[in-house]
Amino acid sequence: MADELALDESTQSASTPLPLSPPPQKTIHILIARYVSNILSPVTVSLPFVFLVAFYHAQSVLVALLYTCLVLVFLTFGPMVYVLVGVRIGKFTDADVSVRSQRFGPFLFGIISAFIGLAILLFTHGPKNLQTLLLITVISGIVMFIITLWWKISIHASSLAAAATLLTALYGSVLLIAFVLLIAVCWSRVVLRRHTLGQVVAGSLVSIALTSLILVIRRV
Repeated sequence: MADELALDESTQSASTPLPLSPPPQKTIHILIARYVSNILSPVTVSLPFVFLVAFYHAQSVLVALLYTCLVLVFLTFGPMVYVLVGVRIGKFTDADVSVRSQRFGPFLFGIISAFIGLAILLFTHGPKNLQTLLLITVISGIVMFIITLWWKISIHASSLAAAATLLTALYGSVLLIAFVLLIAVCWSRVVLRRHTLGQVVAGSLVSIALTSLILVIRRV
């Protein structure tokens, strides 16, 4: 029953209010959930994530910095501009693209953008860890896109789960704390009624499994 009530707004148009009934009242825990959701959004998380991956055992600070900027253009800034323009012209309801049926364009744009970034890194013999990051993004993006055709799986949870898994593989147990942040963002998305518990758990587990598999294959 929870999944039936879960915020699958595929029949809503960009001009139709989302069927959240009733909207969460502005209690303390709702405000905290909003801050957590915003601070741990995929765009925000990508900045330190890419930086930490690029600078892991980097032989040249300048090269690591240049590749960090390159990856962020294709992983974060390009897709972010695409969504913000879509919101401005009324194509998307909000920056989170909360309506499931509106997510197809952003998914395809993000996957293609990450693939172009990956191709550039392969062609220029860029850092293997950053290649792996973009490969994870492309493969996870395709899987999430397919799931989203029928079900609104959580991208907040998926993105942070992949980041936590990759960073823990690189830096060790010191970054296991990242999974505490994953629990926090899952909590926030459920509290804000953007997803059901099942959708955030699925997003997390699918991403952890895919990331772990790619890391094993790539021997990272």
